[in-house]
Amino acid sequence: MDMEKVLAVIASWDDADQVLARARHLAERLHTHCEFLRPVHAQVRELQHYMDAAAFGEIQEQILEIERARLDALRGDDPGEVVWCQRVYRAVVEHAELVGADLILMSASRQGALANLIHRADDWHLLREAPCPVLLLPRVPKPIQRVIAAVDALSEGTEQELLSERVLDAAAAFAHAHAVPLTVITVVPDPALIYASPVAVPMGEQILDELTERARFAQQALLARIGLHADAVRVESGRVEDVVTELAADGLLVIGSAANKGLKGMVMGNTAERILHRMTTEMLVVN
Repeated sequence: MDMEKVLAVIASWDDADQVLARARHLAERLHTHCEFLRPVHAQVRELQHYMDAAAFGEIQEQILEIERARLDALRGDDPGEVVWCQRVYRAVVEHAELVGADLILMSASRQGALANLIHRADDWHLLREAPCPVLLLPRVPKPIQRVIAAVDALSEGTEQELLSERVLDAAAAFAHAHAVPLTVITVVPDPALIYASPVAVPMGEQILDELTERARFAQQALLARIGLHADAVRVESGRVEDVVTELAADGLLVIGSAANKGLKGMVMGNTAERILHRMTTEMLVVN
């Protein structure tokens, strides 16, 4: 995984110290450098309806000056920029493209599952549009004891294979940088979760056994193809979000984002997005 620049995003000053420390620690481990971005959400834009453009522009510039001073005091010699924006995720995407970031690092939005049903968090949009992998930090930092790479070994097609390779490449780089074990996991769907019926139990067990064997074979072929040695390789059954969230409780989860588009995406999302409101550990989303 080639990485030359980490873009550390300070979406909230409450998370600034955590983002700063993690960005610099990661830059040191990966032998890269970091740049800081402070997007200022235009929450006062409603004032535009009650004052002339000049007065509003003056207030806006005063806010930006305060934000720049805070960022300058924090970033030291690392480059950084403050931008005024309507949507944080758009500002992050545009700045990442502008500076050629190889990784975006930021704290996960403090927004619950119910709120996500009404208004999607910026994280949700960022994962769909980011030009590079996104590392989301939990509210409470935890030591990383291992790296868990979740790959879909059952889906076929060149696009999925390349995504799985990128996930494994990133996971191996992070495991090496943190000197921790690497676990590769594939979760196969349990037929009992799809169609629960006493009559279907024997057939469901047979299907599950077949899927598990296919997943193991595909996992081995994938690892052999890219020449990667993992400390542990597992195939589990169940809901992906349940299995990987539990497994990654003491580590860093690396997962691919193959976003569903349109209405299906708005309703169902994808695995990475379904984990967002449940995450208690760092999650690296590779696109």
